[in-house]
Amino acid sequence: MSQGADEPDSSMESGFNRVQRILDDMGDSLDVGEVPMEILNNDAVYEEELDRIFGQTWVYIGHESEVPEPGDYRQRTIGEDPFIFVRDEDGEFRVLFNSCRHRGANVCRAEKGNTSHFRCPYHGWTYDNSGDLVGVPQKSAGFDHLDADDHGLHQAPHVDDYKGLVFACIAPEAPPLEEHLGGATWFLDMYFDLIDMEVIGDPHRWEVENDWKTPTENFYGDNYHIPMGHKSAIEAGVGSDTATGEKESELYGIADCDGHAFSFYQIESDEPSYWGHPPEVVETFNHDALTEEQHEVARKSGVTLGTMFPNLSFIFLGGRDDPEKESVGTFLLRKWEPRGAGKMEVVNWVFAPKHASDEYKERVYEVGMSSFSPAGNFEVDDVGIWYGIDDAAGSVFARKNDVHTKFTMGSGDNAAATVVDDWVGPGTAYREGGMTDENQLDFYRTWYETMTDNGGM
Repeated sequence: MSQGADEPDSSMESGFNRVQRILDDMGDSLDVGEVPMEILNNDAVYEEELDRIFGQTWVYIGHESEVPEPGDYRQRTIGEDPFIFVRDEDGEFRVLFNSCRHRGANVCRAEKGNTSHFRCPYHGWTYDNSGDLVGVPQKSAGFDHLDADDHGLHQAPHVDDYKGLVFACIAPEAPPLEEHLGGATWFLDMYFDLIDMEVIGDPHRWEVENDWKTPTENFYGDNYHIPMGHKSAIEAGVGSDTATGEKESELYGIADCDGHAFSFYQIESDEPSYWGHPPEVVETFNHDALTEEQHEVARKSGVTLGTMFPNLSFIFLGGRDDPEKESVGTFLLRKWEPRGAGKMEVVNWVFAPKHASDEYKERVYEVGMSSFSPAGNFEVDDVGIWYGIDDAAGSVFARKNDVHTKFTMGSGDNAAATVVDDWVGPGTAYREGGMTDENQLDFYRTWYETMTDNGGM
């Protein structure tokens, strides 16, 4: 059947019109709990995301423990843009644009290190670790007109940290970081105030043929997939005590938290849980740093996970890599880096309590790697499933037939998930949190609002 005369041929749309059409569709479909599948693998949408999402919001850069000394640096990206995360000689965090002011070449080629200066390999322009231009070869002969004070490395205009987590925003104007994080700070305090944590080893990085939004949405609170998607790992007795059923827990999904979302597996027991940390490690915690309500949630926590918009997720689990071994508390922070329509790079950090023994930290790292890493038991389950989503999303069929994905679980009259009226933290808490899509819908609502903000589309 030929296309009707009044129907636009979507294959001939301009990029702007295509994005406008998709966003118009999404504005309507979100009201009924659906999302146009095309947003997961569309070149025009992706290019707009780089500008409207990663070019406008606060994005995670790294943890203070990765650059403990002046001159320590790491290469990082915001969207696809190259930056140097460095602690300068005064101890301040800098996020320097990795591009020489002369011809634009990268001034930093190593992934990490310690240096007082960055020297461009092209013509030798040299910058100190605060980004100031301090050396130009043959300056008096060819650049006597150059004002060095005006030609330092460009920098992210906004850099701030929250409890050691460093973020940057490249937009000229931005709200304060804590305003962006909103209610998420209540949860971050439970991890980074209660526990002095540090990154163990270097972050693992690997590329996946998958859109960054799929894992982001998953960590917003897709607990529905665990019994099916991770069945083999659970039956092998690895992962968390709550997943294997060794410890009974109640799952709470936290939505409506200023654009971020969380999930808590709470264990009702006289013995404190604290994500599987043993008593000798729990003794090192800063128990007075939390409110009574926060501390009670932490005490009962077997597993927590969540995402800070746009692409920073975490999972904190009391888990093990061998059913014969004791559980340890493992905190994994992961960033879903966009690398093209339907493509991403995963960056995965493992954290452990700073004051724990070296032997315990090693076990934490082992459990983290066995669970969520390029070859982790749970990671390969997810990625193997996610691959097919982007194939379908980028298909001609999906575009021509207006294919949508569904997020309506828990919206019926007899839904198992119910609102917890006496929830002590920010956001809306749902008991039986694995039986609602509200968390995931929150991600897509925030994505849509950000993509259409300031009259952008």
